[in-house]
Amino acid sequence: MRLFWKKEMPVKLDFAACGKILIDSLRFSFSITSDGKASNKGLCVSFSGEAIDSGEVQLKDLEIMEQRKGKLVPRKVSMPLVTKKDGKKIYQAKLRDLKISDAAQRVAKGQTIEDALSSIISKDISFKVTPIYSGDEEPEIMLNIYPYENALTGSCTKWLKCTSDRNWFEHNLK
Repeated sequence: MRLFWKKEMPVKLDFAACGKILIDSLRFSFSITSDGKASNKGLCVSFSGEAIDSGEVQLKDLEIMEQRKGKLVPRKVSMPLVTKKDGKKIYQAKLRDLKISDAAQRVAKGQTIEDALSSIISKDISFKVTPIYSGDEEPEIMLNIYPYENALTGSCTKWLKCTSDRNWFEHNLK
């Protein structure tokens, strides 16, 4: 007789979509999805880096796009500039009310492709934020999102550039 142990997956997040550059005064969007088990303990979104710590880059208007009756509805949330124990400043939004879905239950058997896609998208959590930056360089900003239930190994992180060039795509993507 073979015995199988089913190891429970931890709460883990991953990016569903995320751009690569924050552009002065233009909305920046990113989305996360569950890559593990469900959690109702919420998550934390933070932006850090030398340019944040120095005040060179500022962020405002963090919004969460929530599903309500089949429609995406924006909700503004607080993302204050906080000082960490090491003295560095970061932007941090503590979102303890957000529920993280179970990745294993995202698509039901027998669903059409359209229904499956709708199910997947409806469980993603989308955000928007506006950067304010007027410098000439392209400083790096770290975006980190972690679930409170598994902060150490469940997080997703991206390093992003920031620019004041509102025509950055025109100048850099040929």
